[in-house]
Amino acid sequence: MPSQADELVGTLRGFIDQPDYPTLVLGGEDGEMAFPSATLQSFSQQDEDAYYLLYPDHCPSAPVYMDAIAKSLATQREAYNIGLKDQGLEPSPPLPLEVEDGRYPPARRLVALAKYVGEHLPPGPIVWGLLPGELKDLEGYKAMIAPLLCPETVEPWMDRHRFIVRDRKPELAIITELYQKKNDRVLVMELDFSNERTERDLNATALDKTLPPNDRMFAFFQLAAIDFAFLRLPQALEKFGACFNYFKGAGNKPLAALSLKGAGDTMHRAGQPREALKFYQQGIALSMEDANLVSLQQNLYSAGTTSMELQRADDAEGYFKHAGACSGKLANPYTKCDAMEKEGEAQWQLGKFKQAEETWTNGKNLAKQFNYGERAIAILDRMIAMYRLSNLFSEAHACEREKAELTQQQGAQHAG
Repeated sequence: MPSQADELVGTLRGFIDQPDYPTLVLGGEDGEMAFPSATLQSFSQQDEDAYYLLYPDHCPSAPVYMDAIAKSLATQREAYNIGLKDQGLEPSPPLPLEVEDGRYPPARRLVALAKYVGEHLPPGPIVWGLLPGELKDLEGYKAMIAPLLCPETVEPWMDRHRFIVRDRKPELAIITELYQKKNDRVLVMELDFSNERTERDLNATALDKTLPPNDRMFAFFQLAAIDFAFLRLPQALEKFGACFNYFKGAGNKPLAALSLKGAGDTMHRAGQPREALKFYQQGIALSMEDANLVSLQQNLYSAGTTSMELQRADDAEGYFKHAGACSGKLANPYTKCDAMEKEGEAQWQLGKFKQAEETWTNGKNLAKQFNYGERAIAILDRMIAMYRLSNLFSEAHACEREKAELTQQQGAQHAG
């Protein structure tokens, strides 16, 4: 019997390859969305003739989620136009005004964006992964994706698109309504990644000698992650170590680096930060050797956090600075803001007042630019404390006013 993971991979691949249905709804809990998002990300690295637009951002409210989509597309459009310019081609036109205007309903903005992308990208299917990792505003999200559910018919503008959206357990309000209205224009799949089933499937895969060694060892890697999650730390460390040895020997440096990250996290959870740091440092070296920015960023950030715990602020400053630089190259402003907050903390502990002030100011402004209110407020709290301890009360008051305005804006967005 195929595992739930195999069923999902097959369903996603079949949906993307077929031309008749524009939308697939996945029903599951927030924690179950990581696997389909990761699967689509892997597809995007394999498929040369399709375009993948993936948005696993959290959805505290539909307008906030739509803002994140619009900002990401605007950034991608800039990069796309640079490529067109290098080829001597005309740039794509600006996004429609309503796409970036929060006064319009999210559904209207999303449809306008999909029509724009469909008109201006070269031929090939366009795959949308509209799978927020945390879906707080189910009703708002449901209204936002309503036009993608083909309430009356499949619109002509949808022909190129494959929309993968989600519903939330246990309500399943979207899927239930599709069944009630006998909507046969949309596909549905309910996920079941319960801990018991997942662990059973992975054990069966790892022990199946008829499968390729890579498949069996990847299942073993996932079992290590489950051991870690359930605090079975000796078992997790043993599995991560075996995975590292196998993947390193097989020349699979990305998974070898992830195995080192897992081993480091395991030792950190076990209360052995010095041993954890050694694994993170090995992961950094291997990621640099492989030029793998994702695992490099993760190991750098973890090394920085662990160095702070070990009171090595000078080392931590460098780790966080490089982690932020990797995030910039990956076009991920959120992890960059996280790293900048920590970098400023290290600089403050080292007595580098001006550097900390500059790092935090830049990090706070970047967080506000990308609507990362939680991080902007956290950085402002640090700046307020720094200014007060330095008797710079006017600067502290300015930050307090900025924090109050931002908190009010966040509250209004969540209420909306």
